[in-house]
Amino acid sequence: MKTDICIVGAGPAGIFTALEYIRRGGKQKIVLVEKGRAIEQRACPKHQTGRCMNCKPNCHITTGFSGAGAFSDGKLSLSYEVGGDLPTLIGENTAQDLIDYTDGIYLEFGADTHIEGLENTEEVKAIRKRAIQAGLKLVDCPIRHLGTEKAQELYYAIEQYLLENGVEILFNTECETLLLDNENGRCRGIVAADGKKETEIEASHTIIATGRRGADWLEKLCAEYSIAHQPGTVDIGVRVEVRSEVMETVNRALYESKLIGYPKPFKNKVRTFCQNPGGFVSQENYDNNLAVVNGHSYKELKSDNTNLAILCSHNFSVPFNQPIEYAQKVGELTNMLANGHILVQRFGDILDGKRTWQKELMRSNLRPTLPDAVAGDITAAMPYRAMINIINFIQAMDQVVPGFASYETLLYSPELKFYSNRIKMDDLFNTSVKGLHCLGDSSGWTRGLMMASVMGVRMGRILAEEE
Repeated sequence: MKTDICIVGAGPAGIFTALEYIRRGGKQKIVLVEKGRAIEQRACPKHQTGRCMNCKPNCHITTGFSGAGAFSDGKLSLSYEVGGDLPTLIGENTAQDLIDYTDGIYLEFGADTHIEGLENTEEVKAIRKRAIQAGLKLVDCPIRHLGTEKAQELYYAIEQYLLENGVEILFNTECETLLLDNENGRCRGIVAADGKKETEIEASHTIIATGRRGADWLEKLCAEYSIAHQPGTVDIGVRVEVRSEVMETVNRALYESKLIGYPKPFKNKVRTFCQNPGGFVSQENYDNNLAVVNGHSYKELKSDNTNLAILCSHNFSVPFNQPIEYAQKVGELTNMLANGHILVQRFGDILDGKRTWQKELMRSNLRPTLPDAVAGDITAAMPYRAMINIINFIQAMDQVVPGFASYETLLYSPELKFYSNRIKMDDLFNTSVKGLHCLGDSSGWTRGLMMASVMGVRMGRILAEEE
């Protein structure tokens, strides 16, 4: 098969590359390869069964059109200060301009016009004052909340737009490897497989946008084809759940509190991420049945709790260059303790040096929103450095949000974010291999829906301007 542009991965980066290319009047043929299903065919059976069914060949939450992000909480961060390091590559002003433009596209396709975090100035000032006193930094970031169910409607509209404008989308098709011309070191396409046969797809431009799910796979490609890269950051942490009454002020004033700290004794970067007021803790399955925890937040359906991630950033130095594998081993060990499920423990039990028992969870004001999480001891699997960072950060958070470090606060593990293997590129997203571009979270440059979408928009413009 021959095409002009081949995009691997139908997450936000890949989608918005095709979308912006079309909007800019591009006429070349695009083939979009996605290992999961069309968005209208994505459905997690856990809503009916009450437990993870380990869907094969791929988890419906982490793969398929729109990627993993839209099936978690669907939040768009509207500041260049949030969402990874892309601004260092293309410039802060350019990044913010692209965010504003991309936000407009989301609005065109049905995003909620309301923006969280713009009001309640005095309350925000009070929160920031408490954060300063606790040694934390509060990052200002307006949030547009799509909601898990509304995001699916929005991305379905984009899916139909791409199909109507001639984009060929190959669902249930996995990219196995690249096609490289050894004489001139140029990428000339990919080898894809749909479970029945392999197909060579030749293209002038090959764009890899496989998201966090594809970070490990892309790392192997970099080693195999000598794609210039450097080991990046991997985040290891927990998802914290509290009663919404505890987070009431922050939820009302900011919707999502983005707090950063460098707690003693190690002074590693620790941050909050993906806050879900009235949300639900969820399980996602990655390759080799690795179960990781995440959070959902719906527009209509609400729980009595708020959940958010607390992530500790790990930056490894020479000679170690396998940060993704390191994080996976932490996850595998935690899964082993929970018999393949997510592990949950009360914060007070951690401080007391004891495991949590299932019957103890039922006695608390706080009831878990992930019903099949297994009560146990996450400290038996979590690295000492990460655990100490998390404990000290939670205690600092308690000064900002009184009650956050209560005995019954729940910690779910493992929460892992694979951003490793930052691809070396110029500001036109050219890699060391001609004709090959890498976008989104798998590239190591972005984190989250908006910044991945922005990277796609810029790539679409670059391709259109070449014609």
